[in-house]
Amino acid sequence: MTTIHLVSHTHWDREWYRTFQAFRLKLVHLIDGVLDLLDNDREFKYFMLDGQTIVLDDYLAMRPENEARLRRYVRSGRLVIGPWHILPDEFLVSPEATIRNLLEGKRTCRRFGPRMKIGYIPDPFGHIAQMPQILQGFGIRTACVQRGLSDEQCEFWWQAPDGSRVFMAYLRDGYGNAAGLPTSEPEHFAREVARLRDSLLLHSNSRRHVLLMHGTDHMEPPADTSSAIRAANRQLEGDELVHSTLKGYMASIQAALRGTHLPTVEGELRDCRRSHLLPGVLSTRMWIKQRDRQCTNLLEKWAEPFSTFAAHLPQAVPAEKSLQRPAIILRQAWRLLMECHPHDSICGCSIDQVHDEMKIRFDQVEQIGEELTRQNLETLAANVGVKAPAAGEEGSASALVVFNPHAFPRTDRVEADIECRSAFDLLDPDGHTVPYQVRGLGATELIHALLTPKELQSLYIAVHDGRVMGLSILDVKITRQGGTVNLDASVSEHQAPDPVAWQQGVEQIEGLLEDPEVTSFRVRAVSLDAARITFVANQVPGLGWKAYTIKPRPQDPAGPVQMPPMARFFLPLARSPLVQKLVSRQRPKRTLHRLENSLLKVEMEKDGSLTLTEKASGRVFRGLNRFQDGGDCGDEYNYCPPPEDNLLAPRLTRVESSHGEVQQVMTLYLELSTPSALSPDRRKRGREHTPTRITTEITLTQGIPRLDIHTVIENNARDHRLRVHFPAPFQVERALHDGHFELVDRRIGIPEADASWVEQPRPEVPQRAFTSLNAGGARLTLANRGLPEVEVLEQDGGNSEIALTLLRSIGWLSRDDFSNRKGHAGPFVETPGAQMPGTWAFDYSISVEAEAMHAFQSAYAFETPLRAMSTGIHAGILPPEGS
Repeated sequence: MTTIHLVSHTHWDREWYRTFQAFRLKLVHLIDGVLDLLDNDREFKYFMLDGQTIVLDDYLAMRPENEARLRRYVRSGRLVIGPWHILPDEFLVSPEATIRNLLEGKRTCRRFGPRMKIGYIPDPFGHIAQMPQILQGFGIRTACVQRGLSDEQCEFWWQAPDGSRVFMAYLRDGYGNAAGLPTSEPEHFAREVARLRDSLLLHSNSRRHVLLMHGTDHMEPPADTSSAIRAANRQLEGDELVHSTLKGYMASIQAALRGTHLPTVEGELRDCRRSHLLPGVLSTRMWIKQRDRQCTNLLEKWAEPFSTFAAHLPQAVPAEKSLQRPAIILRQAWRLLMECHPHDSICGCSIDQVHDEMKIRFDQVEQIGEELTRQNLETLAANVGVKAPAAGEEGSASALVVFNPHAFPRTDRVEADIECRSAFDLLDPDGHTVPYQVRGLGATELIHALLTPKELQSLYIAVHDGRVMGLSILDVKITRQGGTVNLDASVSEHQAPDPVAWQQGVEQIEGLLEDPEVTSFRVRAVSLDAARITFVANQVPGLGWKAYTIKPRPQDPAGPVQMPPMARFFLPLARSPLVQKLVSRQRPKRTLHRLENSLLKVEMEKDGSLTLTEKASGRVFRGLNRFQDGGDCGDEYNYCPPPEDNLLAPRLTRVESSHGEVQQVMTLYLELSTPSALSPDRRKRGREHTPTRITTEITLTQGIPRLDIHTVIENNARDHRLRVHFPAPFQVERALHDGHFELVDRRIGIPEADASWVEQPRPEVPQRAFTSLNAGGARLTLANRGLPEVEVLEQDGGNSEIALTLLRSIGWLSRDDFSNRKGHAGPFVETPGAQMPGTWAFDYSISVEAEAMHAFQSAYAFETPLRAMSTGIHAGILPPEGS
């Protein structure tokens, strides 16, 4: 006898081809109906809310009066919830976000009732290798998925790289395999149940239990489900159809298979033979991936750890208005961020309005994370003991504390905004002078207003302890012209107020306010001169800090140097074109477009690509940073080149270089004549062209074995894909990719496929911080910030190269008229925002260090730059350098 488990459920896409609010109204209607059905039909035993708990919050925001009803049915086991908060895309969110997702789901389940302890992840576009270990860490021993598998049986073990494994129920025929059952036609219903049973029994190891998933996207349960089940059981000839749950099915199938040897599937699941994998979402609306990585890094690397460190300082001096007990605030930031993580959201495969609303969530996460980070770095900096360079200089010197969020010590570039009154030296904790480059920002006039005494009084009482509106008052100069008093104040966003200067100003202002002859006050507040400095911080401890002192240089008492009379005569002559031409003939010719430090040499080629030489080994890497553009006739889910594609390269129009003591920068200006769109039949690129302007800034820093690249693209074209290529002077068969709690070792190329596959495999694969190639002691590692799509391909000469996707422009949510996917993946809706019109910036970095750990740490360092916080000279409970 076969037991047929019918599971009533819905798959809930929170936002997709409709907005969140539009879908929420459908959700309210659905859950209202489910609660009524549970109230009125005891034989309708169970309903599963898609494995995600956020739908409870979304519903109760509209129906708060129904919380007790929800809780009653969850606790009785009839309404099945959890274990997730949302159903994410596993490859596009960080591994830590997956942990937070399960934590938040568990927290919500504690509020309502039992958590479904099954890793139900039916619709993500493939699965990360470490998911079994993550599930095991939450006490979840089973999983249930649809995508990413091939012709496996319905039951097997899924094993992670660390050896953890879970029992797997493979939804071979989909998470909605029984969605079309005609409950209102009993005989037809029974025949369809038998057909679905027979289809699954062919692939069942036990042949005693099969799973019918009675639901699909946004589907409400039919009210006559229980009567249809009763009628079917009279026609199934000994088999039994039961209204069941995933938990019931899992327990039954595991009991039936106890003692049976089952096959084991290892690692990530990314097969597209039987279910669409939809790999083009790795590069659809690339700005979403960049914003998510930026926000994730902000929370994971800065806001959370440094909140923890600051909170646990013994007898700490708190920063001004530093937030205490920030955990609940951070949790709110994570919840906002996870609202961007459902697969249709983070993948960029929804209507434009959905993704426009994601921008606001990203903005809010960034605002929370940046403010918490600022407060906590300020608190830590205030507790770092920094001594004045010499006795008597306490009031003139200040400090910068550099923070490292990674667990390994780093030597890396730092950019910091400081306020200064004169030229200065930068000193490390040992008193050694540190070279820096400076870019002046100038003084800023913040307030310039003519006020009555009464208006000044209202402004004056807003000043507390020498601070107003977050600014410190450093000094106040007061002068009087008849009935008008001039108040000129110097203020700072970073330095502490000068209590003596403020108290003296208070006494004068109070006296003037009582003077009846004073009719007005001209108030002017000016910030100090600001400068942005760049320097290299040497060996900043892992998860630690290092303090640098800013020491003003003494003013020259002799004043400016006077130019001798003869010099005033010869200087114009020396600057004349004739003399300059004669002198230039005597000088050795310089290669203007070359960057070089002690480790690397970079030269620009005529086509705008780069040749990089590693000095220690003499290895040469040619053709780096080569741009290539091709057509795309796919949709938001799948990249597809048109049948008659032509690949284009930009031409170099201009080059600029600057060479400083700390870093050297070369800026390349390129222009690509891009077909404006596909031809009307979408088989080739159109005849009309539009310029795509590319500005790529290459930076080489002294002592850093890494070449950092910032590329800005002005995109005016449609229906195309732009990638940047990095050839290696060797050939590889496999590549290492930074993954989710692992380094993923993937074979390059694609498997053989035939016309029976529902989707043709693609060579583009996901990455996180980097992709690395190595052979014969040489290595090429390409790091990135939020650019998750990469391909490793073979050059014409047999060597390998990395192709990094920067931009993919497509105009449709789903189409069914291109070659590499069968059928639609969503509704046929136009999405002009997915064409990515406008100006976009991308950051990536090249390392050729042969030692793997050094190369990988360099990539992680690039992903999360060091930060610096200004502070004063003061004693502290922390040393000038520590972890």
